[in-house]
Amino acid sequence: MIYYMVAIANGFLNTINKMVNVKAGECLGTARGALINYIEATIIAFCLVYITGKGGEFRIEYIKEVPVLFYLGSVCGLAAMIFLIIGTRKTGAMTSTVLMLLGQLGTSIALDYVFFDTFRPIQILGIFLILVGIAWKEKIRETGNQKEVVMINEEEIE
Repeated sequence: MIYYMVAIANGFLNTINKMVNVKAGECLGTARGALINYIEATIIAFCLVYITGKGGEFRIEYIKEVPVLFYLGSVCGLAAMIFLIIGTRKTGAMTSTVLMLLGQLGTSIALDYVFFDTFRPIQILGIFLILVGIAWKEKIRETGNQKEVVMINEEEIE
């Protein structure tokens, strides 16, 4: 049960993180907004390492021993942050979050198949249902925008 609660908290924090970074990107520019996020994360990570009483991770010898593949996470994270800042500005928080979830689900299905040789077609149905939900939400939003434009035009005519 605790793991489900942690996952929900992660989703909550990711959404807040997303919106703060989008606002930082709007105010400072995309690259600078992402840089602020990574500077903060670096400082917090340094503090956590020192609080745990271990500082050996900062030695060059240790850094060289870490497999290069492990550094790929930060590269993917930075690219994701930049895409998030750019995409959320145009799509809004809800659509961006759902589309990000869609990408995560698709990638997890592919990685489960590659690493664990597992695949269940019902997972594809779940992704399809998410797509239908996004399309429905966008259709409702467009209808609302059209009604708003009509009302504004009618007010201007009067």
